[in-house]
Amino acid sequence: MVLVKKADGRKEEFDGGKIIATCMRAGLPRKAAEAVLAKVNKKLYDGIGTHDIYEMVLKELERTEDRSSMVFRLREAVSQMPSDKFELYVMKLLEGRGYRCRWNVLVKGRYVEHQADILAEKAGRKYLVECKHHVNPHRFCGLGIALQVQARLDDIRDGFREGKNTLDFSQAWIVTNTKYSEHAKSYASGKKIILSGWKYKGKDSLENIIQSKRMYPVSMLKLDKNVKSRLYEQNITTIQEAVGAKGIDRKAADYIRNQTKLLLG
Repeated sequence: MVLVKKADGRKEEFDGGKIIATCMRAGLPRKAAEAVLAKVNKKLYDGIGTHDIYEMVLKELERTEDRSSMVFRLREAVSQMPSDKFELYVMKLLEGRGYRCRWNVLVKGRYVEHQADILAEKAGRKYLVECKHHVNPHRFCGLGIALQVQARLDDIRDGFREGKNTLDFSQAWIVTNTKYSEHAKSYASGKKIILSGWKYKGKDSLENIIQSKRMYPVSMLKLDKNVKSRLYEQNITTIQEAVGAKGIDRKAADYIRNQTKLLLG
């Protein structure tokens, strides 16, 4: 039995099934995923870190198929986005699911004015969406965030009842690129806060929202900082938007077009 050291210091038994499942989600057929696992198994040792395993898998994917290695890097790519562009990216993901959205809106509550990351609406229901972006994708989104979001929602609802705003919110919704603590999950469940995080929850998990619409972030592309900066200056956050972007040299434009075609099939 090989024990693996997780990012938070805990140890657990190595589970090869997770590697196969991850590789298949990235687009590899099962036999190819099993071949990747076989190569990783040869390099395992007791106490190996999850990041070391990640690097092994990524190296094998890069040898077999460009697309699968790019999708495998999705979590890392999202963590590399600027926080304000992550908010904009989330808004575009929600719009891709049929929500009407507004980004970065000031809303008067009963006591104070609040800056809402996203206001989303669908089927007559309004959502106060809070985005929490972390550079370290292994951090947890904790109870404090859920408490803060609920307090904001309560004040805005009180403001609505007093005629200070016209937004009758149905629910709060937190979107993060990391995982949630158990306390945050428990509190959110009781308060009916929607949680979208990494591998949480089901169809509303962040990676599922991204992959179901194939709206991959531009940070997945291997572009130099200047090109990425020019894209972000134009509020371009998805690979689809990057195709035909202005102010990009021909070499970068061709690369973007080819990689987008590869990712979208």
